[in-house]
Amino acid sequence: MPESKYPPVALPDHPYATALQTYCLSFDAAYEDYPWGDIVYKTGAKMFAATGPSLPLRVTVKATPDDAAVLTQFPHIEKASYIGRWGWVTITIDDAATLDQARDLIEASYALVAPKRRRN
Repeated sequence: MPESKYPPVALPDHPYATALQTYCLSFDAAYEDYPWGDIVYKTGAKMFAATGPSLPLRVTVKATPDDAAVLTQFPHIEKASYIGRWGWVTITIDDAATLDQARDLIEASYALVAPKRRRN
């Protein structure tokens, strides 16, 4: 796991923040990095999820542009700032149902960016 050249960022004070972190780090070769003052989950040099240190608890993930168009129909999902034009979406996690959906989307995001040998 590469060592971050940025100072660590604390998780937001939210009951689901640790569950989100644990899930992101459960993927093969996943690690945390802290560019931009955010918590970014990567495999290799590629980001597959990101969250910030403040509330509300949100996670940004990669989706295909077609999937992103459908996902943004949900009231708790929006096109991500700055990177939304490439299919990235941001999910606001308010309850167990949105956390479960975020986990599914994190898994799909990881599959989009991870090298083929890590996807199985």
